[in-house]
Amino acid sequence: MNKEYNKNGYLILKNIFNKNTLKICQEEIIKYTQQNKTIKNSKGITIPDFMSKKGFENTILLKENEKIHEALKVIFNGNDYRYCKHNDIGINRVVGFHKDKLNNEYEEFETINIWNTYKDQKHEIVKVLIYLEDHSNDNSALKVIPGSHLKSNIEIENVKQLKPELGDVIIFDQRITHRGMEKKIKNTRILVSFGFGK
Repeated sequence: MNKEYNKNGYLILKNIFNKNTLKICQEEIIKYTQQNKTIKNSKGITIPDFMSKKGFENTILLKENEKIHEALKVIFNGNDYRYCKHNDIGINRVVGFHKDKLNNEYEEFETINIWNTYKDQKHEIVKVLIYLEDHSNDNSALKVIPGSHLKSNIEIENVKQLKPELGDVIIFDQRITHRGMEKKIKNTRILVSFGFGK
């Protein structure tokens, strides 16, 4: 698993959650959007830091899944990692290819190049993605450029369309070049994400 992850910059964990658990989370999130103001973002909705809000009691628990943490221990070579306080929910967002780093006006705060080592340490932050719908037969889930986490520039070639089934979990190096769906769809597409770091 670690060799595959280090080479490609991502991996898919199969059958981590049962469908009932994710259905409860989906209903919880939809109910929240119907009863609260949300932030429009990238032609959809974003709910940043949802763990600090009321109404997500079940969705919050996704972060504690033992199988996810078993995989994180392999990726981080042990228990020396932590939750990075990053959590958000994206609903029907359309985002182009990018890397999850400080961009645009925030780039000045990235004082250390995240592709270099610093004091014998390297940048190790991952995102854990959980889709609340099945994407095994569509192109609405994550697209990645395998191996692009090792390069600072964005080159759109050898695009890999991921097709996670309901219950699968994607873990990727936040430096990988990736994007979500390319255009709006009729159905609801909900993505829950958490950040962890060395």
